[in-house]
Amino acid sequence: MSLFETLTGATVKDCIINTDSLIFVVKEGDAGLAIGKNGQNIKNLEKMINKRVEVIEFSPDPLVFTSNIFRPIEVKNIYLSEKSDGKKIIYLSTVKNKTLTKIKLKKAKSLVQKYFGISDIVLT
Repeated sequence: MSLFETLTGATVKDCIINTDSLIFVVKEGDAGLAIGKNGQNIKNLEKMINKRVEVIEFSPDPLVFTSNIFRPIEVKNIYLSEKSDGKKIIYLSTVKNKTLTKIKLKKAKSLVQKYFGISDIVLT
């Protein structure tokens, strides 16, 4: 995390380590700084650590945060519902690229559960 912050100037809120990649959740407003001009910061970091790097901008609003996770896929019709048993579920649809959407869905479910206690995300 320190290396990422030093290279990019962005503030890291969290780092998720996967086998072949790292996901950095950065402070709201720091995504552009983290990515760098033409993605140069990410490219440099990927070369240094020999892993794919992804940046997600945090938001205290769970719907905005969820949309940020799915970027660059455009999210539309997103809303939060609370069931009678207290479980919170986000419903959303995307404009295109259903395959990539499904790939990002697992990561999104994990992150919104971690930060907001939301039980599930359902694609409509």
